[in-house]
Amino acid sequence: MPRVTETGVLRIVIADDHPLYLQALVSIFSGHPEFEVVFAASDGAAAVAAVREHAPDIALVDLQLPTMDGIEIVTTLERAGLPTRVVIVSAYEDSATVYRAFAAGAKAYLPKSSSGETVRETVLSVAAGETVIPSALQSGLAGEIRSRSEREAEPPAKARLTAREYDVLRLTAEGYSAPEVAEQLFVGVTTVKTHLQHVYEKLGVSDRAAAVAVAHRTGLLS
Repeated sequence: MPRVTETGVLRIVIADDHPLYLQALVSIFSGHPEFEVVFAASDGAAAVAAVREHAPDIALVDLQLPTMDGIEIVTTLERAGLPTRVVIVSAYEDSATVYRAFAAGAKAYLPKSSSGETVRETVLSVAAGETVIPSALQSGLAGEIRSRSEREAEPPAKARLTAREYDVLRLTAEGYSAPEVAEQLFVGVTTVKTHLQHVYEKLGVSDRAAAVAVAHRTGLLS
């Protein structure tokens, strides 16, 4: 049985920055008394605020959102220890992005082409404690996991950072933006971005969130 509130209803926060698609997601649950959409947001920060305020069972969020993307939402809720489970809906289906979403703590990842019935069934499954990976994404995700395992098995010299690169990574992991890191280290923003790019290359990642995740997992920032 799905995890429900005292009212017997699954409470949901939805976030998407495209008004028509946001409306479509909300309408998927209309007329189904087992669901209640308690808030519909158009950006990531508003979604997180809504989760903190309403404590929903599920947050159904787009991957690409203003102010805070879907994976950042997952990371923020995980760090805060909030029980809301996140389902990401996205037009991006590449294996690296899907991997990052689940590694961050997402409980499901749905293509935006998913039917309303699929979305509702996924929400019910996630509320029941399941992790949902659509069959169309499973092969790519398995390949991504194998590839990353092989890279992590390579000699650690690949991930060796200079002192300044380490400082940039450490401050980034603490939540500082590029301009704030530049201010802390008394360098230009362009220099910080260059150091970050070098960090990405050495860690075998493509963005800030992944670099921080790898650094924590490998003990680089311990």
